[in-house]
Amino acid sequence: MQVEELEDSALQMENKMSKKTTVKVTKDIDISKFPQIATPEEEEAIVEFYNKHKELQTIPQEIVGTGDRKYRTGEPWIQTYTGRRFTPTNPVVDAIVIEDIAHPLSMQCRFSGHVQQFYSVAQHSVLVSYICDIQDALWGLLHDASEAYLVDIPRPIKQSGKFNNYLEFEKVMQDAVCERFGLSKEMPKSVKMADDMLLMTEARDLMSPLHTGWTKPCEPIPFKIMPMTQKEAKEIFLKRFAELTGASIMIFEPSYDK
Repeated sequence: MQVEELEDSALQMENKMSKKTTVKVTKDIDISKFPQIATPEEEEAIVEFYNKHKELQTIPQEIVGTGDRKYRTGEPWIQTYTGRRFTPTNPVVDAIVIEDIAHPLSMQCRFSGHVQQFYSVAQHSVLVSYICDIQDALWGLLHDASEAYLVDIPRPIKQSGKFNNYLEFEKVMQDAVCERFGLSKEMPKSVKMADDMLLMTEARDLMSPLHTGWTKPCEPIPFKIMPMTQKEAKEIFLKRFAELTGASIMIFEPSYDK
């Protein structure tokens, strides 16, 4: 078959298909002929019910405010330590400040509190920053920063397959922290290794005699963990951040005066 014949056949088939799928509208639809769904009284009751229940209404989402006081409207939010309105499931990068990371991490205990004495995530993070490769030190310091906004969940629950939404929020939050402080979004291998080494060291020094079911991904570090108070851990976290970034840190102290 010649090229011209193929083109003619294709054109004829296209014309047939277009004829079959063409819909001809003969007249406009008169909606007045449809039965009324609700009476005026029922419509008024529906409107009143809708206005009363704000949770049914779609709130427009936008970012308002300036600088590190920006926040996202129309989404669930928390108030941070420094008084910022913050949406942890959809964070505004500019609203992430180091004081709102240091304080809550210094208040949270490692191992869900199953240790002989208080030992904070902030102190753990500082130690990771010293043990990992020096070029990854800031990543090490902030590797658990998402927990400042989402809190931590024990590994068995995270790995159960039933908390995938949390894992997604955790990644979104950690990615926002990385963007805020100029870090790559992929955790460096040296940080992961330091984290595992500290896990074994902390378990050895801070927990009851270890259960025989523990597996050792690596050997613990040859020094003993000495837990700091919440205040000490917060201060050393902020000082380490200043050391690594050259930033000036002012300790935020909230005022409770009414």
